[in-house]
Amino acid sequence: MGTIIKLKILDFNEKHSYDGSQIKPLWALSTLKLSGNSIVVFRGAMRIEQSEMVDAQDIVREQALADILISGDDCIHFIIEMFDTQPASLKLAYHRLHLLAHIAQKVIEETAGVKLEKKGTDLYCEKRKLNVGIATCANNSAKIHFGLNVVSSGVPKHVQAVGLNELTDKPLKLEEIGKKIAEEFIIEIDQIENDIVKTRTF
Repeated sequence: MGTIIKLKILDFNEKHSYDGSQIKPLWALSTLKLSGNSIVVFRGAMRIEQSEMVDAQDIVREQALADILISGDDCIHFIIEMFDTQPASLKLAYHRLHLLAHIAQKVIEETAGVKLEKKGTDLYCEKRKLNVGIATCANNSAKIHFGLNVVSSGVPKHVQAVGLNELTDKPLKLEEIGKKIAEEFIIEIDQIENDIVKTRTF
């Protein structure tokens, strides 16, 4: 039996903005009454004040370029919280973020019929950035935020961005894309757990 991860997809017709508070511990429990390991997927704008940013390198490197360094008018957001390792491991959280980015690349390429380039946890189409991603840890859980641009408007002026709706002329079923990425992530985590419990060690 693998790690149980609860999936909740908020109605994409009801927009929910990401402001950085969602990556704090127990956000899913306190706002959605969703306890334990979880993935929450929702759609909405993104605007993160520098005081709420987790990536210290981005703040140091880009703080003179704009007051708001991470923003977008419309995105698909994935909020992951995992309690399966105590104390929480930031290295493991980043491994999982890289896995999530790989899954997102595969799903989007198959769905939109495009070729993306993956650099770390970032996805690019013809050198234009499609997403943001970060991992962090609290005392008892690891958190991930992964955001995919739906459109490129609203991003900081110094960022060359692209949105999902700009990758192809055909209409994309955005909620289905978000659901498929989350479900495939859960499957991969479950398969890792099953591999652990079936393997002899010496």
